[in-house]
Amino acid sequence: MATREELLPFGFGVILSVAKMLLFRTYRSTDFEVHRNWLAITHSLPISKWYFEDTSEWTLDYPPFFAWFEWLLSQVAVLVDPQIVVVGNLRYASQLCVAFQRGSVIATDLVLVYAVHQYCQWFRKKCNHAHKHGHLESRLLFLCVLILCNFGLVVVDRILALWLYDHCCM
Repeated sequence: MATREELLPFGFGVILSVAKMLLFRTYRSTDFEVHRNWLAITHSLPISKWYFEDTSEWTLDYPPFFAWFEWLLSQVAVLVDPQIVVVGNLRYASQLCVAFQRGSVIATDLVLVYAVHQYCQWFRKKCNHAHKHGHLESRLLFLCVLILCNFGLVVVDRILALWLYDHCCM
């Protein structure tokens, strides 16, 4: 049975995800179209053209890891709404498109929560083996807050509701 301390990252993650869900129907910034276009580019074009496609002003300008992340998301996006991944479909924003993009941001938030949880588990075991108990739980709590409530992520992704995947770069 997991202890209260072990479940802490999940508690923070649930609170942050619920806060984000409350903002689900808020306005869309230009970043919404940027990411939709990147889904289309990575899904519809050969890799050699990903960084050179200029149908939209929102060309793919992030590092390759992020391009592959968008490609992975595009494999699901096409199943949700095939129009999402059409390169010439500028400013496309059906309800399914919006739900997919925002839902995928929340899903990747939960991946970050899981990673923090796993790190805390590893760190706890490491410290227990080394017999360094001290203020372990308060340090882990601080770590959870520091990562999951990162000022940049909270302001950009949650308060401004830009719905970005910045947390994936952490």
